[in-house]
Amino acid sequence: MTIRQIGIDIGKNTFHVVALGPDEQIVLKRQFSRSQLIRFFEGQGNEALDIAFEACSGAHWLAHKLIQLGHRVRLLTPESVRPFAKAQKNDWNDALAIAEAARRPGRHAVGVKSEEQLDMQALHRVRQRLVTARTAVINQLRGLLRERGLVIPSGRFRFERCVHGKLLAGDVELSPVSRTLFETLIVEYRALDDRISRIDHDLEAFARSNPVCQALLPIPGIGVIVATALFSAVANVSDFKTGRDLAAFLGLVPRQRSTGGKTVLLGISKRGNSYVRTLMIHGMRSAFYNREKRTNRMTMFMKRLADRGMHTNKIVVASANKAARIIWAVLSKNTPFQPSAA
Repeated sequence: MTIRQIGIDIGKNTFHVVALGPDEQIVLKRQFSRSQLIRFFEGQGNEALDIAFEACSGAHWLAHKLIQLGHRVRLLTPESVRPFAKAQKNDWNDALAIAEAARRPGRHAVGVKSEEQLDMQALHRVRQRLVTARTAVINQLRGLLRERGLVIPSGRFRFERCVHGKLLAGDVELSPVSRTLFETLIVEYRALDDRISRIDHDLEAFARSNPVCQALLPIPGIGVIVATALFSAVANVSDFKTGRDLAAFLGLVPRQRSTGGKTVLLGISKRGNSYVRTLMIHGMRSAFYNREKRTNRMTMFMKRLADRGMHTNKIVVASANKAARIIWAVLSKNTPFQPSAA
């Protein structure tokens, strides 16, 4: 039996495997448990197989196991597999669609992340959840205090000053029940803030020791949070042929609706990694508001756009797109960032 391509539909406990032969016919169709799947591919160790499955939860663990056994692994995006799915949705058709998509040109593959990248990804996901919870506590406190006549300005630092200067100082008249409740919410806020600070410390320590993050930090608008997020999101920069490909991966390029030779460009596509894109835009917004304090090609680019009367949001997104291209050049060419030649 000659196997040309294997597609695996990943489940929590069961894995459906479909293998295609040289003539694209199905030569293997089996269901495995997690341990059975590893044993099956261990038995195929004398031949390196082409294996594909969707990039989803648990995909990197399986990819690492199969690569250690000497097989070639491709992680496909769900968007690349969807056109090959049959009318009926089931695990066998999904595995077949993955195998067929892997044999077609132009299918986008996701790089397999290293253990370090998975660690940074986990830290960022936990941090994102904690930041969301901290914001929810702040908003709830602001809403409840407004009912008591205390209006807190927007912004976390203004919130902290108001809480310490008025609420905890006893300047606001509250019932015993309300005061106890608000003190409990403040304790919850401080606990969340402490946990976020510890994660930020871990991210900063990693960024100081990682050469990839060290190469990204000099770029305007790229701090520790953005650098470590990029390190965890981009498995291998060689997967992107140009800087525009990396910008497209982050959703920082225009959407197109073109036909008949007429090109129509719209707003940014917002495809790809929304978390890293959000961080990069926030970083570029900070660089834009502080552009007068630094002089380099990026700030000059921002000033030119501002002098033309372009809206701040457009300038920030255009700068994030430019930064993505710089990041690709720095990582792919293995050259340090030079502000005067950015």
